[in-house]
Amino acid sequence: MSTDEEIMELKQRVAHLEETLANVQKDNGIWYKIFAENYWGMMVCDAITFDFLKINQCYAEMHGYSIHELIGKSIYDVFAPECHKDIPEIVRRIHEQGHCAYKTVHIRKDGSRFPVHTDSYEVTFNARRIRVVSVWDITESERNEKELSQYRECLEEMVKSRTDELERTNEQLRSEILQKEAAEKELAKANQEMINTLESISDGFITVNRQWVITYVNNAMVKALEANGINGDIVGTGFWETYKHGNEKIKDSCLRAMNDGQQSQFEYYATLMGHWAECSIYPTESGIASFLRNIDERKKNEKIVKDEHYRLYSLFNGFPGLICVQEESFKIRFANRSFKAKFGPCEGQPCYEAIAGLTSPCYECLTPIVSWNSIPLWNEVLIDNRTYEVHVQPFTDADGSRLIFKVLIDITERKNADRELARLERLNMVGEMAAGIAHEVRNPLTTVRGFLQLLDSKDKTKHHHEFFELMIQELDRANLIITDFLSLAKEKSADFTLINITNIVKSLVPLLSADALNQDKEISLELEVVPDFQGNENELRQLLLNLARNGLEAMQVGSTLTIQTLNLENRIILRVCDQGGGVDPMIFEKLGTPFLTTKERGTGLGLAICQSIAARHNAVINFESNRTGTTVTVKFAC
Repeated sequence: MSTDEEIMELKQRVAHLEETLANVQKDNGIWYKIFAENYWGMMVCDAITFDFLKINQCYAEMHGYSIHELIGKSIYDVFAPECHKDIPEIVRRIHEQGHCAYKTVHIRKDGSRFPVHTDSYEVTFNARRIRVVSVWDITESERNEKELSQYRECLEEMVKSRTDELERTNEQLRSEILQKEAAEKELAKANQEMINTLESISDGFITVNRQWVITYVNNAMVKALEANGINGDIVGTGFWETYKHGNEKIKDSCLRAMNDGQQSQFEYYATLMGHWAECSIYPTESGIASFLRNIDERKKNEKIVKDEHYRLYSLFNGFPGLICVQEESFKIRFANRSFKAKFGPCEGQPCYEAIAGLTSPCYECLTPIVSWNSIPLWNEVLIDNRTYEVHVQPFTDADGSRLIFKVLIDITERKNADRELARLERLNMVGEMAAGIAHEVRNPLTTVRGFLQLLDSKDKTKHHHEFFELMIQELDRANLIITDFLSLAKEKSADFTLINITNIVKSLVPLLSADALNQDKEISLELEVVPDFQGNENELRQLLLNLARNGLEAMQVGSTLTIQTLNLENRIILRVCDQGGGVDPMIFEKLGTPFLTTKERGTGLGLAICQSIAARHNAVINFESNRTGTTVTVKFAC
């Protein structure tokens, strides 16, 4: 064979190699795209130190890290501790066979474990041993390109010189051709390993070129199609013809990926595969690729969680208390009907905003404490002048999320009942005391008063008249206190007759007006016609006198005391309103307590007697007080 023929043959082989290299570069781009965006994790590490050199996004997310967090770590950081002992055996098999497929357990950043199937092989680059796990290295292609450039320069030199160095150049060219062939075999091996990986996964995988021809379908996809009565031999067929009855969202996502380079990920029911799937569609250099993951089991679990939520929330809606379920971030996930009726639509809002109208958590909020200690707690809070008992209980939801169960029980009436019971117990104690000692004390007092009057009438003691008068007044005062005691001791009123509260007020007007005039104050009457009811007139006169005189004593000169009677909602109302400075809040809650008084010479029994009289008439006394005065309302049943 002549030299020109050899050169021609070499040129043809070079052209063939260049075409092969171009195809390899094109395929290399596809596999690099798959490496970067593949649904399976892929990584490259140093074969000696096991340090990570390159990580794709999926591999990082699979382990709960970012790519930058993993770079600098080694496979020891992701292998479960009990699997470290397997690494020497894996290294030995890779060293002897050049490849090793095995199963092991990895550990995430948060410490959780998960099993993996790993396919590893080893290459040597620039005297450095590199391990590729489920990915192939594109640096080999770059080296081939560089070698091809050197080869082209040698060929041009050979054509130009046509010298005696032709034999040496030919020998060098043959050597380079052998190297290229070896590189092609290595690339083919890497491609085959990648295909083997795709064939071994349980997720469906399909690629389509820019002419919308299906170029690859993995084994999982073929089996799924055939299991649903569809021919799985679809490689080489038109995508639109094969998928003409498919999901419209799939079609739109494929068009966007092909035409606009937009990646899509969504869930849908895959009719062709006969199950729910999570679909990932992304563009490649040669067209598009799609992963279809079977999520039937996940959908079933989601339905179980949804049904459990519905059952639990339906149960909560039937409870009379105010119930909400909130996250540890304070956001309300669920509120029952009673809760919404009180605070309005509040799901999705922070609890402190929905309940208290605040912009930050309450100062004594139990949620952080319960979340941290995982123990139930309770406390009492005041909301809109109502007292609530708040019970907070941590629990784990069916989907595994940590939540807070909160119940608000309105105990305002119970608190009021407790206070009323305590007051009645005090009154009962005073009544028992009065019944036991009043008569025993009154008799000697009467005797002492008589002797004081006798001594005061004698001429020898006339010069002590003022002292006798003072002692008699003090004895009369003690007698009055005993009379009040006896009033408290009464369990029921006798001689109930048909009376009218408006008439009783009118009968006392002259006496009250005289008291007001002496104090330079005024009385205002707002009296309506009210129906008669059964009662004791003397006791109700005493009740009105006590309330009116308390009001007069609380007011400044020139103020007006208002007395009202009216018929409202089947109740007869007696109301006494003064223009004093109001009652001290510390005392307001204790009004009616025996011996509690703010007057210098008061006995503290006036309001207690009024409440005792009201109780005997099945009436209720309410107090309202502010800086402009105090209003006492007595409600009698018709």
